[in-house]
Amino acid sequence: MSDYTERGGKLRTFNLIDEYTRECHCIHTDRTIKAEDVLMVLQGAIKQHGTPEYIRSDNGPEFIAQVIQRWLKENQIKTIYIEPGCPWQNGYAESFNGRFRRECLNREVIYTLSEGRVVFEDWRRYYNSERPHRSLGLQTPTAFAKNQGEQGSGSSRTTPSLHRNLDETDKPKPPETVSSNVA
Repeated sequence: MSDYTERGGKLRTFNLIDEYTRECHCIHTDRTIKAEDVLMVLQGAIKQHGTPEYIRSDNGPEFIAQVIQRWLKENQIKTIYIEPGCPWQNGYAESFNGRFRRECLNREVIYTLSEGRVVFEDWRRYYNSERPHRSLGLQTPTAFAKNQGEQGSGSSRTTPSLHRNLDETDKPKPPETVSSNVA
């Protein structure tokens, strides 16, 4: 997503959403977002939440860069790219982006990049921990993920994947897909 500070500086966000729990794992904010930034965010999210079987994204240059493609292949993470002009193929990310725009970007006056990062992180925590979602039976994404973890696989990971964490050696787990979107 793109926006501007009150002073006219560009803001871009890379939003990383878990399609199953609807949790927003990250809102990375900067003036520009390069493939290296996407890779850093993905590595951090995987270290914290585990390795997904798939990552769904648009065809932006950040996602089709050779460094990203090589890293995904090395870590056996498949990609699902949405077709240009078909946002419904990435409905979870588009829904999140619409809510983020209406509930945060359109309501806040952001003066600096640093202020934007703080405001966006506060809103992300609210979205995950306090804001109920109809699609989750009026649970928050955090509560839904916790309930699924307690009912599920015996894993401490709320939405386990088929692949081990990059630094783990335990057995494979059921699939997960993560959506991301940089506009």
